[in-house]
Amino acid sequence: MAKGKQTPRQKMINLMYLVFIAMMALNIDVEIIRSFYDSTISLNQTRNLTEQKNKDIFEKTLEAKAQQVPDTYAEPWAQYQILRDKIDGLVKEAEEVKTTLKKHSEFHDKDESGKDMDVSENFSALNNNEATTEYFFNGGDENSPSKKALALKAKIDDVRNYINNTFGRDQHLAKLVERANTSLIAEYPQGKSPNGKTWFQNKFYHQPLIAAISNLGIIQNDARNVQSDALALMLQEKVDASIKFTRYEAIVSAPTDIVA
Repeated sequence: MAKGKQTPRQKMINLMYLVFIAMMALNIDVEIIRSFYDSTISLNQTRNLTEQKNKDIFEKTLEAKAQQVPDTYAEPWAQYQILRDKIDGLVKEAEEVKTTLKKHSEFHDKDESGKDMDVSENFSALNNNEATTEYFFNGGDENSPSKKALALKAKIDDVRNYINNTFGRDQHLAKLVERANTSLIAEYPQGKSPNGKTWFQNKFYHQPLIAAISNLGIIQNDARNVQSDALALMLQEKVDASIKFTRYEAIVSAPTDIVA
C-alpha cells in the first residue's frame, strides 16, 4: 500500500480502510468496557443486598440475643460492633477513592438534564488510566505506592488483624479467619505473586478507571461478606453451645395398665 505512486482514488480507499479498522477497534473496546461497567453495577447491587441482610436480619438477631441472654451473647455483640465499625470504615474509604478517581477522570453518571449517561459517552473517562496511576503511585512510579494507597491498605490490614487477634483461637470461627486472610489482603504472601509484581501494581498500575472501580468494588464486597460470615458464625456457635434438653416427652406412649 505504501510502495509506488498511488492515485488519489487509491489514497482515499486506503484512508477509508484505516478509518474502518479504527472504528472496529473502538467499538470492541466500548463493548469490553460496557461489560466491565455492567459487572460493577452487579457488584454494587450484591453489596447492597448483603448490607441489608446483615443489618435487618443477622445484626438485629445478635443484638436482641445480647439483651435477652447477656451472659452468652454480650461479648460476641461487643466484638461484632467493633468489627462492623472497622468494615464500615474500609467500605467508606474505598467508595471515596472511587468518587475521587471518577472526578479526576471526568466521569459523569448523568448529563445536564439528569439522564443516565451511556457507557459510550463516558468511554474516554472509563478508559483513562492516568487518574488511577497518579492516585496510587507517587509520580507514576510503580515501585512507590502513595500515602493514599497505603491508607487504603491500612484499612484492609486493620480489619484482617482484628479478626485474627480476636477470633484466631476460636475453632468455631476458623472459617471466618481463613476467609479474612484470603480475601482481605493488600499484599501477596511471600512468593505468592502471580507475576512477580506487587498487589497494588497488579490492581491499579496503568489500569483504566473501569478496572480500578471494579477492583475497589471487590474489596467492598469481600469486606461485607466477611461481616456476614462473622454474624452467622457467631450466632451458630452460641446456639450450638446453648442447646439443652430440659424436658422429655415420649413419642410413643404405652397404656397405663400393663397386663403380662
